[in-house]
Amino acid sequence: MYPEYAGSEVYTNYSVPEINKMGLDCIFLAVPPTAAFEYAGKLACTHIIDLSADFRFAHPKSYESTYQAKFPGKKNPAVYGLPELHGEKIKKARIIANPGCYATACLLGSLPIQKIAKYIVFDCISGWSGAGKESAYAKDPSLLQGNVVAYKLTEHRHKPEIEQFLKAKISFTPHVFQAFRGIMCTAHILLGKKMTKEKIIQIFESYYEGKPFVKIVTDGVPDIKSVQNTNFCRIGGFEIDKNNQLVVVSVLDNLVKGASGQAVQNMNLALGFEEKEGLV
Repeated sequence: MYPEYAGSEVYTNYSVPEINKMGLDCIFLAVPPTAAFEYAGKLACTHIIDLSADFRFAHPKSYESTYQAKFPGKKNPAVYGLPELHGEKIKKARIIANPGCYATACLLGSLPIQKIAKYIVFDCISGWSGAGKESAYAKDPSLLQGNVVAYKLTEHRHKPEIEQFLKAKISFTPHVFQAFRGIMCTAHILLGKKMTKEKIIQIFESYYEGKPFVKIVTDGVPDIKSVQNTNFCRIGGFEIDKNNQLVVVSVLDNLVKGASGQAVQNMNLALGFEEKEGLV
């Protein structure tokens, strides 16, 4: 499936009892929707990091309305695994819900300024790998040749995932384009008071001080190529128009900071390793 993979690991179909005999510190779950609930209750390990959506919502009803599936418990036991938001909680959590890729880009680009945001429009574009290996684009990449496709214009499942962490009302529309990997989120943030670009940059730099995988770009607009194959999110732009609308651009690799890299970052925090260990 991935001919560029150069490692020596091979797939082994261990049963849950076999896994439980191993005395593992951490298990990553990458399973279909609702399956993570079942496994989390059976696995004997110190930490579980779930890359599905099963544990992403603090309130079970939000999960049920978004995914049209029954939440099996009364309470979500997981911590939402955005390290820049919940770093200290992740260190103490048994179950960590790895965020969605779009949600990561949108939240990192808006959290520092949300207290004075009246309304936010997230206009996002992603490489076609985010659609999954069963998507039409994975089976026939020529569908995107010289093309950009908008989809789920108002009801993408990452929208309610984002909303639970922001005070402002939001709109969110995703697009897919010809590249294999990468996300660009252009956030149009209607501010509740007048601000200067310099003050906005200061707020972002202060918010992400000590956060090793967020880089604030002060001399231009970040692009997708600058983050491909890395665990970095680069945030820049910070222009304010005559309508007092702030435009912030955040970019990341949807397969790394938007998925597997962030999962490793969460593991590092949970197990007490250096946060950057094994990541670039």
